[in-house]
Amino acid sequence: MKKDYYEILGVDRNASKEEIKKAYKKLARKYHPDVSSDPNAEEKFKEVSEAYAVLSDDEKRNLYNTYGHQGVDARYSREDIFRNVNFEDIFRDLFGNSDSIFKDFFKFDFGRDFFRREERGRDINVRMEIELEDVAFGTKKNLTYTRTKRCDYCNGTGAESPEDFKTCDLCKGTGEVKEVKRMGFSQFVRITSCPKCKGKGKIITKKCKYCN
Repeated sequence: MKKDYYEILGVDRNASKEEIKKAYKKLARKYHPDVSSDPNAEEKFKEVSEAYAVLSDDEKRNLYNTYGHQGVDARYSREDIFRNVNFEDIFRDLFGNSDSIFKDFFKFDFGRDFFRREERGRDINVRMEIELEDVAFGTKKNLTYTRTKRCDYCNGTGAESPEDFKTCDLCKGTGEVKEVKRMGFSQFVRITSCPKCKGKGKIITKKCKYCN
């Protein structure tokens, strides 16, 4: 029988999103298999991550509060429970530049990548000169820089309209492709992001006239 999600994270049923996130970060740091020496760390890490995936999402949390695990399991597959949950920023805070830590960990478990979400933009780096005393005592400087912004016309989709997409014919809309390798009598299946649609599952048929 599954443990109560609130009990797993050690939070009250009326806990705020911030309290839930704080509790998860503490436990994720404790149980991550690359950090913990606990032989059961991997399972505990998955357990706390599943609890956070449900309780951090309003719809899933309401469903869980009303119907418990049975309601969540009936509505979502194990894979869908984690879909669109922003673990990447949390892991970046905990372990630095580690966007792939969680994805690689659970991709192995489920056999596919369920983190289809908007890609994080590149960091903006600006070179400037400061005095030595500014290094020691700190300072504030005004600066200007040039950056790109999301297209207002297509809202960053790159398409002329929401109808100007088609299902990727290579991955059939899944966003992933299987690569089968045979070694003797054994067969190995590797699932990777679709190279044609870049894992999106859709291809633009008519590009935005303003940003493309």
